[in-house]
Amino acid sequence: MDDEVTKIGLSKGVLDHIVARHSEVKAYTNKIFETVQDPDILVKRVRGELKASRFYPDLHVGPKYLVVVYRELHEEKLIITAHFTPDAAKVKGGVIWRKLQ
Repeated sequence: MDDEVTKIGLSKGVLDHIVARHSEVKAYTNKIFETVQDPDILVKRVRGELKASRFYPDLHVGPKYLVVVYRELHEEKLIITAHFTPDAAKVKGGVIWRKLQ
């Protein structure tokens, strides 16, 4: 998205929470970082959180979008949660950036 180096924060507690609620994400934790760094779509939620989503065609759960919700705090992107969805239209909020196809 941009050339600026930004730290991405994912604590063990948050990762444990994500895996407890969305166990299919466990095998793809590296893709959480990839999605935040290079999303297909970036959406802003009402309370200011951002949702980065990226399509992955070759997952063991089938082709899906990975949605990563995070907050920006100073120079850091703090991950709140992540999950898969089969439909990009289910990612609610105002689109603020979209990758050119």
